[in-house]
Amino acid sequence: MKAKFITVKGSERLGREPFYVGVLQHERTMSRREAYEYIAGQTGYTPTAVRAVFMAVAEYIRENQARGNITYIDGVASIRNYVRGAFEGLAGPWVKGRNVIMVNAVEMEPFKTVLAAVVPENNTEGAKPVINTVLDETTRVYDEITGTDVFSIAGANLAPDATKDDEYVALVDAHGVETKATMTFSDLQNVKAHLEAALPAGEYTLKVYTRSGLGDQFGVTVAARKVAIA
Repeated sequence: MKAKFITVKGSERLGREPFYVGVLQHERTMSRREAYEYIAGQTGYTPTAVRAVFMAVAEYIRENQARGNITYIDGVASIRNYVRGAFEGLAGPWVKGRNVIMVNAVEMEPFKTVLAAVVPENNTEGAKPVINTVLDETTRVYDEITGTDVFSIAGANLAPDATKDDEYVALVDAHGVETKATMTFSDLQNVKAHLEAALPAGEYTLKVYTRSGLGDQFGVTVAARKVAIA
């Protein structure tokens, strides 16, 4: 398997000497449906059966954590409650909104070290999104999108996360009016999307807003390319 990471400067509060930490770059985000189908393909069970197992495990965890227990999922993780938020003194008090009970998963073997042998590639200098081509998958014409056809965006370091409000694909007209497209697939090299309603013909700027799979601690960057709407 291939994995990539970038290095970023660590917090100056933690030491006098500069140091760097690594942040892994996620290839893509799978929807629940895609995850169920992938696991089904790997195990031989149906997607419905896989979904049922996940739902049963989730209910088991909810019930255990509500009782204040620790949930053990053998070979994967132990799940336990913890308190978040500072207190004014030894006696509290508990302040709603500032103090909350959270749920945390602690990895267990062999899940914890399943990727121990993988040596990732340092992608620090290249973690910037780039659009190389845009292809209408129906007409097979590059840089021209017809109606609500699915179009494929090929490039590097793309992977916009459809679950994030500020990561998306959009077409921008000459007046700066932005129309979001619906994403159907997204990884670092390829994004597929389509418009819900056809736009007026003309020249547009296609934009991909993304963190390139690097997580919430990073800002959103934009890759852009001129395209035509037929």
